[in-house]
Amino acid sequence: MNRLFTNTISRNFEGMFWALLLTLGLAHGLHAQNLVTSVEAENGTLVGLTIANQTGNSSGKYVTGFDATGDKVTVTVNVAKSAIYRLRVAYRANQGPKTQDLYVNGTSNGSLSFPSSTNFVELDAGGIWLISGNNTITIQSNWGYMDVDKFSIYTSVPHVYNIDANLVDLSANQVVKDLYTFFKCQFGKKIISGQTDSYYDNLKTTAGKSPMLRAFDFQTYTAGYSYKWVNNGHAFGADPNGSTEAAIAWYNGTGKKGIVSFQWHWHSPSGGTAGTNTFYTDYTTFDVTQAVISGTQQNKDVIRDIDAIAVELKKLRDANVPVVWRPLHEAGGAWFWWGAKGPAACKSLYNILFDRIVNYHGIHNLIWAWSTPEADWYPGNTKVDLIGYDSYPGANNYTVQKAMFDQLFTIVNGQKLIAMTENGPIPDIQLCFDMDAPWAYFMSWSDLVTAQNTTQHIKDVFANASVLTLENPGSTCVVTNVDDTVKEQDGTCFPNPFTESLRVRADGDFVYTVYDMMGHVMESGTGHNTLELGQNLVSGMYLLKVNTQTTEENVKVIKD
Repeated sequence: MNRLFTNTISRNFEGMFWALLLTLGLAHGLHAQNLVTSVEAENGTLVGLTIANQTGNSSGKYVTGFDATGDKVTVTVNVAKSAIYRLRVAYRANQGPKTQDLYVNGTSNGSLSFPSSTNFVELDAGGIWLISGNNTITIQSNWGYMDVDKFSIYTSVPHVYNIDANLVDLSANQVVKDLYTFFKCQFGKKIISGQTDSYYDNLKTTAGKSPMLRAFDFQTYTAGYSYKWVNNGHAFGADPNGSTEAAIAWYNGTGKKGIVSFQWHWHSPSGGTAGTNTFYTDYTTFDVTQAVISGTQQNKDVIRDIDAIAVELKKLRDANVPVVWRPLHEAGGAWFWWGAKGPAACKSLYNILFDRIVNYHGIHNLIWAWSTPEADWYPGNTKVDLIGYDSYPGANNYTVQKAMFDQLFTIVNGQKLIAMTENGPIPDIQLCFDMDAPWAYFMSWSDLVTAQNTTQHIKDVFANASVLTLENPGSTCVVTNVDDTVKEQDGTCFPNPFTESLRVRADGDFVYTVYDMMGHVMESGTGHNTLELGQNLVSGMYLLKVNTQTTEENVKVIKD
């Protein structure tokens, strides 16, 4: 593989240094630090909401509603300086989990998921960008009746990432290890472009470049597929569409630079009506709680379907194609049968699937991806390599979904890759870095990419040097066998750690800057081809930035 190992710098020094810390995993986790200000919801501007009285919350009053379109509460908060802050919302959702939309200064910041709660509790709503002076924060109805008590603003610092060194499948083969290494190399520096298979060529025509990740679907490959055409009508039965072979051909055709992903719109193993999308809860009577009980007919049907998919995954394995494998997606929404009966049954099904694929079938070419943002649905860090969010905020809304990114970060404790596993609008790439939400990749869904993004936005995204495409794949990343430290293959500086001086190597003229861990410039200058520096530095850890006319490197260095 031939992929990029450089970094993107934010527009100002503060943003630049945060990006460096983010990249190298040296910052504190982005979490609430010190309280800046708080505002009671009942003191805000209300639309369609009412004020209620009850003891046990902050002021004895709260606002209630959010069950009608346009219901919203807007509060004003004042901060001394422009920065990323942490928002917490005191709320109660005593009628089950709810989702509402968040706006900051009139701009969409995506959606917030409020877990079910019979009492008033605080939701950590993630980071938001506030400007010096007055700012407005709005929560607007999306789905579900609930109560809001108070908004609190805290200071925050960037995330610290400690991405797991190894895949959850400890028998993973070398090609998928190499792909995982690449994901870790680029995470926080570059964002991979992605598109579903059915609209891939259309997007390529519009964007002028080829998305690096291509997502295929196993929807038609199982006995429960409900659209097989028999005797001029729909019937149940596997009807393979050649997606596996197409994925292998495409991967090889890219010189093995492309990334293959497979999701699975799993038509229910039984209990549906032919000619309907039986992966939807509303179109099947299949009961996942029975399917996870060994020996039941539903369990046997599930195993049959998993074995059918295993046949296709083995083709990819035998062709030496690594795969980002994303089963049971969007489970927390409950609109798919695998999520219809709550998190316990769904996680049990995931465990069955994982065990059957990895241990029974011996398929070891997969990066296991999970995409639903609710903490209680998460299968756990021992079963997931990459966590994702499927983002559909509305046409031409290029929000970076910061709140959801932070929510996923918290769920995995900074130990997993975080991706936008589906999207309509593509997020603003520069803001992803500026807002400390550097999605590993985005994956646009079918023709929504042209329906929900302007042509100019698509072109701008794919022209961005921080977006990886088949035409902009960069250079190889490697991982040492000793400590799993990510390094640039050719080496920018050596030795590292160093005791007396550090030799910097570049192609031609270059400019360098050395920062301490507080972001202070300790040394800077210019060089040509090679240069020794650092003689006057005291023992410690530093960040070295090296710029040539065409490249930029950011390296963690240590002086013993």
